[in-house]
Amino acid sequence: MPRCKTTYLLSDANIQTKNETRAKRCQILRLFNTFGAMTKNERFKKALDWLYSEGLVRDQQELSSKTGINEATISRILNNKVRQPSPETIRKLVSKFRDIDPAFLRGESESVTVQQSPSAQQPHTYIDPASEHNAAISAYVQLANRLTDDLKKKEIEMEERLAEKDTRIAELKQTIADKIEIIKERDARILTLERQLAAVSTSDIERYPFSVGVADDGTHPNVSPKL
Repeated sequence: MPRCKTTYLLSDANIQTKNETRAKRCQILRLFNTFGAMTKNERFKKALDWLYSEGLVRDQQELSSKTGINEATISRILNNKVRQPSPETIRKLVSKFRDIDPAFLRGESESVTVQQSPSAQQPHTYIDPASEHNAAISAYVQLANRLTDDLKKKEIEMEERLAEKDTRIAELKQTIADKIEIIKERDARILTLERQLAAVSTSDIERYPFSVGVADDGTHPNVSPKL
C-alpha cells in the first residue's frame, strides 16, 4: 500500500507540473498575440489609441494638423492600405509626441511610451535609420577624400624632389662637359707643340752649335757656343 500511495503522489506531481507548463505556454502565447504578432500598422494604431486615451489628440484631423502627417496617409495606415508607416511618418509622429517610443513603432519594443529612469529625464530624439546610413557613408567619403589629398601631397613632394635631382644631375653634366673642354684645349696645345718640335730639322740644330744648359727648375739659364 505505501508503494501504491507513493506512485499516486508522484502522478499528482507530474500532473501539476504539466498543468503549470501548459499555463506558462498559454501566457507566452497571449503575450505573443498581443505584441509579437502585431503588424507595424497595428502598432501605429495602438500608439494613436494611446494619444486618444491621454487626450493629446481627438481625431485623425487633429493628429494631421499637429504632426504634419497627411490625413490620407493616416487613413491608409489604419485601413492597412500600406504595408507599414514610412520612416518619415514615424519621425513626424515621435518628433511631436516625444513620449511615444519609435522602437515600438518599428517592432523593436513592447512599450508604446519611452521608459526612462527618474535620473535620466531627457527628451527623446528620433534617429532615422536612413540618416544613420547616410552619416556612415558621409564619414567614409570624408575619409576617402582625406586619404586622396594626402596621396596628392606626397605625389607633389616626390615630383619636387625628382625635379631637384634632375637639376643637380644637369649641373654635374655641365661641369663634366666644361672639364672635358679644358682637357681638349690642353691636348690641342700639346699637339701643336709636338708638331712644332717635329718641324725642326737636324740641320737646323747643327746650324746653331750651342750647348744648352738646363737648370734644376727646367729653364735654360745660359746658352754657350759649342767648343
